[in-house]
Amino acid sequence: MTRVRFTLGSFLGLLMVGAIVATPGAVLSQWIAEFEVRREVGLFFNLLLAGLVAGIALASRLPGRHPLMPLALGLTAGGFLLAAQAREFAWVLAAAPALGFGNGVMNVHGNSLVGELFKHRRVLALNLVNAAFGLGAMSAPFLAAFLPWRTVFMLLAALAFVGVGLVWGAPRVTAKPTAPTGARPRGAGTLLLAVLVYTGLEGALATWSGAYLAYLGREAALAGTLLSLYWGGLTLGRVLLAPFVARAPLRALAVLMGASVLVLALILAPPLAVLFPLAGVFYGPLFGTVFALVQERFGHQLVGQMFYAGALGSTLVPAAFSLAPHPDLLPYGFLVLAVGLYGLIRLAQRQYAAAPKGTPTPPVPPPPKR
Repeated sequence: MTRVRFTLGSFLGLLMVGAIVATPGAVLSQWIAEFEVRREVGLFFNLLLAGLVAGIALASRLPGRHPLMPLALGLTAGGFLLAAQAREFAWVLAAAPALGFGNGVMNVHGNSLVGELFKHRRVLALNLVNAAFGLGAMSAPFLAAFLPWRTVFMLLAALAFVGVGLVWGAPRVTAKPTAPTGARPRGAGTLLLAVLVYTGLEGALATWSGAYLAYLGREAALAGTLLSLYWGGLTLGRVLLAPFVARAPLRALAVLMGASVLVLALILAPPLAVLFPLAGVFYGPLFGTVFALVQERFGHQLVGQMFYAGALGSTLVPAAFSLAPHPDLLPYGFLVLAVGLYGLIRLAQRQYAAAPKGTPTPPVPPPPKR
């Protein structure tokens, strides 16, 4: 029962991560209308990023998960509650670092705990639990379409408080890297760069697909529906393709990245632009799979580097798309990223196969029952 409780807690934490990522975009128009702000919204994202980096740094350096995981979910709940009671936008800004910190800690420890609880089925378990991110990212815009944003934030705060109890007493980090002591981390840099490109592609499609569809004259309702399908496809890919990827992780990822290249090549034709959500299905399993490989071979500290790479990709790459001189160039940017991602996975496949094998990690005893 202890393992089930910690798994559910990690699932809920990663659902919170998805909600934190998606809620600003979902409620942005309501914030602008209610608080009459525009430039201040940029400050919210900067404060959110500062909290995220702080959370990643602390979680990747400390071996203890308790009380860090309950604290992260408690701060997330407090951040949502503070924002929900905001009388002016400064309250929302004050909540941003707490939400970012919770995001960073739960991303690192929520994933790493599941990887240790299911060490012999790590790829499968991590892909399944990362479906929670997609559910959170989908549910926030859906709820905001029918409920006031303050109500949505109150509901998310309540869920986060439930998570505090589920992760209470989370065990220390126990996973040991299988790479030989002192060995050069062959393939580590390639995997980290793949994460940067992946998060950049994910963010670029989520941010700029609507602008491209608007340029093509498609209705805003269609663009919103396709964006929801995109997040849904990302979640579906993690669930349905997890068993396929678990058999031969990097080889399977190479096949899936090749399929995503084909999809993003097809959307260069304007009538086929509506197919972009399908790409999310194919690259959905990438993050959980790469996390499992990094955790197994290189250990917990390099896991933190994954999230730094992800933070850079998800912020810098979508921002770079704003430099495109004309909207018809946007799908070419998506395609370039997809081709680069395919090449990095193929390179990692060769490096991982050629890397020296280390001493197998000794069995990790299950966490004590409480």
